[in-house]
Parts: sequence; structure tokens; C-alpha cells
Amino acid sequence: MSEVTLIEIIKEKIWESLKALDLQTPSKSKINVEYPKHKNHGDYSSNIALNLAKKIRQAPWTLAKNLAKHLSTDPLFSEVSAAKPGFINFHISNKVLYSILQDINKFGHEFGTNFAKGAGKRVLIEFVSANPTGPLNVVNARAAAFGDSLANILLAQGYHVEREYYINDAGHQIELLVESIENELNRLEEIEVEELEEGYKGEYITEIAARILEAEGTTIHQLSKKDMTQKISDLALDILINDQKDTLSLFGVCFDNWISENELRQKGSVEDVLAYLSETEKIYDKDGAVWLCSSEFGDVKDRVIMRSDGTVTYLVPDLAYHITKYKRGFDRIVDILGPDHHGHIPKLKAGIAILGYKPSLMQFILLQHVTILINDEKVKMSKREGKLITLRQLIDEVGTDAARFFFLMRKSNTPLDFDIELAKKRTAENPVYYVQYAHARIASIEKNARKEKLKISDFKPKYLHRLSHDEELNIIRTLMKYPELVTHISSSYDVNLLTTYLIDLAGEFHKYYQKYKIVNKRYKELSLARLFLCKAVQTVIKNGLTLLGISAPVKM
Repeated sequence: MSEVTLIEIIKEKIWESLKALDLQTPSKSKINVEYPKHKNHGDYSSNIALNLAKKIRQAPWTLAKNLAKHLSTDPLFSEVSAAKPGFINFHISNKVLYSILQDINKFGHEFGTNFAKGAGKRVLIEFVSANPTGPLNVVNARAAAFGDSLANILLAQGYHVEREYYINDAGHQIELLVESIENELNRLEEIEVEELEEGYKGEYITEIAARILEAEGTTIHQLSKKDMTQKISDLALDILINDQKDTLSLFGVCFDNWISENELRQKGSVEDVLAYLSETEKIYDKDGAVWLCSSEFGDVKDRVIMRSDGTVTYLVPDLAYHITKYKRGFDRIVDILGPDHHGHIPKLKAGIAILGYKPSLMQFILLQHVTILINDEKVKMSKREGKLITLRQLIDEVGTDAARFFFLMRKSNTPLDFDIELAKKRTAENPVYYVQYAHARIASIEKNARKEKLKISDFKPKYLHRLSHDEELNIIRTLMKYPELVTHISSSYDVNLLTTYLIDLAGEFHKYYQKYKIVNKRYKELSLARLFLCKAVQTVIKNGLTLLGISAPVKM
């Protein structure tokens, strides 16, 4: 696949024109080329004249006209025009549009990749990282869909990507889990129990307790309190973590690394961090606790790292974990966090800086809440109370494809409403069905064409001029944007732009299909040209869906 997008090519041509006109040439990265707000303004637009006018002491409108005149002779464009107060609008020539169709069908599944961009660069993406205190919920599901899709997109740009899951298998939450299961074990054995003030409830707690009883029998009650607690902890975590792995696998998500907080603690990582922090002289004692001077490094206030009872706060083992990320030599460290982690980011970055690492290597994405809607009613959920819709239930209800697509339809920092009934529909109302149906419809068109003795292998490039309707050329223009979109998302992390793009592309195709007859054996050249166009649409839809971890069926 080409390593240079059309946007980059246009930037290069603007730079060359400035040079040819003996005008000041900024770095190419500072030349802005984007899509105009109105389609009739062209395929691309640049405000370079507005940005440069003051520096070169020339009116923006004059500069824009001069640049447009110079660029208009380039065969890449059918028209280049200036627009007040100083914009330059570019219309890509039909010849170039036709060549893009040929590229799509030549490169196939590689169309949209740009392996040169990330070559030699290593990225670590940590996501989901749910407490192993229960089944994965819908917020975890959103993180799974988002993190996995982002990893796919970065891989398509040539980055070496590792997916990582941090198992929070230590601390107070695990203690509460063990107490809850032990209480349920006693209840199942008809041993009198007291209601816990804190803890976890729900059918899954009863199920885990029953599985432990089945595996260990009554002998578990013969163990010492300490040994019994450890046994329950080991067995429960094994059950829950394996359940999470199995569920994620069903969801199409596989991690390269599973890192255990408990194992890091056992290796002395927490003590090492405390020792390193002591050497920096950026900690102090106050009110019986140990504080970190995080406010000196961008945090809003100093933070407690050790309580008066000698236990460390969550920040310390998290710093220990993030040090392992830095020591593994990644060029980019991406943390995808839940909505309740906003306040944790400044203190983590401060701690990393104090320990001598570069916080700038870390990038944080906060995923907002998910609200489940059933028949337009909001479902109230509570993990502690055992009232939740699990990821596995969601997969059973709507399927992996619909779930992943719906979770990716909104920007990551925006709350998301997940409409269960809509996700189950097999109509054009359901956006994932709408997109997949376009792919399947094209497969059906190809099948029918073969019955008419029309094979896409008989296509010849000279037939492309038959694609002259606005709808056909506009579809190609949409296809043209796909590589640029994938490249953009690899930097912006706006994965939702890809779902929007696929919905728009499918919409253009469906309207085109309704208006024009694709296959007509009386018009062989036109039919083969339209089949070639359809094949390109199908390829791009499949490539986009693949990046999102969603299937592209040929029959629906």
C-alpha cells in the first residue's frame, strides 16, 4: 500500500508551488490541508494563504489566487480555485479517482495500511484491567472494543503493538471478595452467618462458592483461618480470571500480556518504589502518613503514599507497574481507563516524573459511562449488589458484531447509550446491520453477474470512464478518504470516526444500488465498471470492519 496519502501529496505540491513562486516555505507539517465543509467547494481545502500572508506581506486573497493558478496545471487536479478571504480549494481529477479504484482492488486487504508510519516504533496499550471481583460489565466491554480496535488500527500503520491487561488481584477489593465468598460458603453449608456491611452480592458469588465446595468439599472448613482465606482467594481468582479471559475471547479480544499486581508485590516492586522515592527526597512525613511532593510536578496537591497504619495507597503499586512499562522500552504507553480514574492521572504522571521517567510517553484515554436501554428504559446496575448486565450476557443477547460496533459509535469521552432492542434488529435501522448488509449485497451482485456471464476478472481499466454519474464519482471520493482516515485515527484515537465513515459509505452505496442497475449484460463495459466500483466498496467496508474486529458476511 502507498506510504503517502493524498493529503500529504497535496501538502508537498503546495510547498513546491511556494518555492517555485519564490515565496517563504514553511515546514510541510505546518501546511494545513483538510476536507472542506461543503462538497461543492472541492475535495480538499487549504488555508495556507491566510497563514502565510502576514509573514510575506501579501494579501491572503492575492496569495491564494497566485497559488491556485500555479497549482491548477497539475494533472492531480481537475480544478484549483481561490475563495475569499484566502482559501484554496482542490478538485481531484477523474483520472486520479479512477486510479484510486484500481489501487483498492489491487491492494485488497492492505488498502488503508501505511506500514511505514509506525515502523520500528513500539506501543503498549493497557485496557480493560478490571478488578477480578466479578464478571466483566458493559464499561469493561466498551474498553475491550475500543482498545482492541485501536490496537488493530495502529498495527495497520506499522506499529509494533502489545495488548496488556493488568490484573488488580491485591488490596481491599480482593479481601471483600474473599469475605463475600466465605460468607456464602458458610450459608451453603448451613453455618450461621452475619450479613456483611461491605462485600459483593449476586448469583455469581453463590456460583463460585458452590464450585469451591464441589472441588474442595467440607475439608475447606478444616483449614486454619489464614489458609482458608488464601485457598478461597486462589480458587476464586482462578475462576474469575479464566471467566474474564473466556468472555474476552468470545468478544474477539486476546491480550499479549497479563500482568498480576499480586506477583509484582511479591517480587518486592512496592518496596523498590518506596526506596526510589526516598532517594529523591520528594516525600515527607505529615500526620503520621508519608506524602509525595506531587504538587511540584503538575498535580493539584500532594498525595499520601503510605497511610498511618503502614499500608500503601493504590498509587504506589501502580507506579511499580508503570515502571515495568518504561523498562520494557516502549515508545508510546497508552492507558485506557474508566470514567472514575480522572483524578488518578495527575498523581501518576507526577510520580513517574519524580522517579526519573518521561510522563510525555504516557497517553491516557478516559472512557465514559455506558447506559443500557431496554425498551427505552434505563437499566440500573451495581456490581456490589450483583445487579449488572455482563459482557457475556450482552454477547448472548445481541452478538459480538453488534456489541462491538455500538460501543464504538461514540467518541471515547462521551457517555454512551446502548439500545439493546436496536442492536438486535435486522433492518436498516441497526447501523451495523446496515453496513454489513452493504458488504453482503455486493457479494450477491457479483454472484448474479456471474450468472449473466459477467466476471470482474474481465474488467479493463479503459472501462472506468463509464463511471461518470455524480453518485459514482462521489462514492470514489469517499473511498479515497479511507487511508487518510485510518492514519488520522492512529494519532487522534477517535475510533468512532471509522464507524461513522462505514455508515456513510454504506449509505451512499445503498442509494446508488436503488437508483442504478449494476448488472446489465447488454452493456458489458458499463456493467464491469460498476462491478469494479462495487468490489472496491466491498473491500473498504471489509477492511474497516476488520479493524473494528467485526465480521463482513457475504450472506445475510
